[in-house]
Amino acid sequence: MEKIITVDGLASSGKSTLSYRLSKRLRWPWFSTGVLYRGMAYVALKEKFKEKDYLPFFKSKDWRIELTPFKSLFFYKDIDISSQLYCEEIDEKASFLSASPSYRKALIPFQRDFYSAEKGLILEGRDCGTILFPSAPLKVFLTAPEKKRAERRKKERTKSLSSILKAQRQRDERDQGRYFAPLIQAQEALCLDSSSHTIDNLVQIVYEKAQEIFFKK
Repeated sequence: MEKIITVDGLASSGKSTLSYRLSKRLRWPWFSTGVLYRGMAYVALKEKFKEKDYLPFFKSKDWRIELTPFKSLFFYKDIDISSQLYCEEIDEKASFLSASPSYRKALIPFQRDFYSAEKGLILEGRDCGTILFPSAPLKVFLTAPEKKRAERRKKERTKSLSSILKAQRQRDERDQGRYFAPLIQAQEALCLDSSSHTIDNLVQIVYEKAQEIFFKK
């Protein structure tokens, strides 16, 4: 059995927090696929990429991702740029990049390579349980009311709540409406509303499910 847990869901639904806490309890690596698209967005903006520049860059050795117990780190030309990936401009660019079928398809093998049968993997994003690892034994899908999600994002951004809500709706539409790998709940996924649980309770629910699936004798 593959030791894989996928955590998919809407923007600001609590995916990263849940994945990080699960990673600590299970001692499995955690890969936030959003860092991949954010890192690509940063480089595209910095280098003023044209359409023809993206796919060759994906295949280059100018970038890499490293997994730590605390986060996924993006390196560009051997410099860790992870702290620069969380702003409105990167949010928008990453969302557009992730909506491209050719880009998503090109990056699938890279993301799958993080899995190790020995170490296991917690994978967090939008299509982890439907496209990247459709046979994952445990799939989680997080949701929450849009205002709750916007309030969470407001704590990390400088824009007004109304502008965050507007941008969030646009992103939800792109995520759910894209042709390839749309954000959808896998049929067998454990669906949880993160606004109805404390983070401790949320982690415990998924942890107990993981124990049942991966560690039962």
